[in-house]
Amino acid sequence: MSPASPSRRKPVVPRLAAVVAAGLSAAACTATEKPVPTSGGPVLVSTLQRINTQAHRCWLPDAAFKAYGIVPELNTTGTPRLLVIPRGKPQSLPQLVVTAVGATPQIYGPLAASPLAPRIENDVSRWAAGATSCTA
Repeated sequence: MSPASPSRRKPVVPRLAAVVAAGLSAAACTATEKPVPTSGGPVLVSTLQRINTQAHRCWLPDAAFKAYGIVPELNTTGTPRLLVIPRGKPQSLPQLVVTAVGATPQIYGPLAASPLAPRIENDVSRWAAGATSCTA
């Protein structure tokens, strides 16, 4: 018999089945893995919740912030943040974004470069540290 004869070939089906089984096994392992949370996730969300509560209590009734609303994005897979948007325009670009990436909240957007910026920075820092007053 020659080496190319059908009786000497290895069956393809068992090898193919083994490859498919290995692939399915690997897919099953990765499907059950939980996503790795960002460092300090619960602490960051807690900090932003405090800031959100105080911003609603202190900023929204204030005439300086009358034109704005606050949208919390705390339950996202990315970085939790607070968006200050034009009131009544939920699709508008945020005028201020407050994020808690590390120990200190970060702010950016047009209001962060406005005359309100020093007040915003002071309020956010104070509220992140646990203060509950509307003024310094």
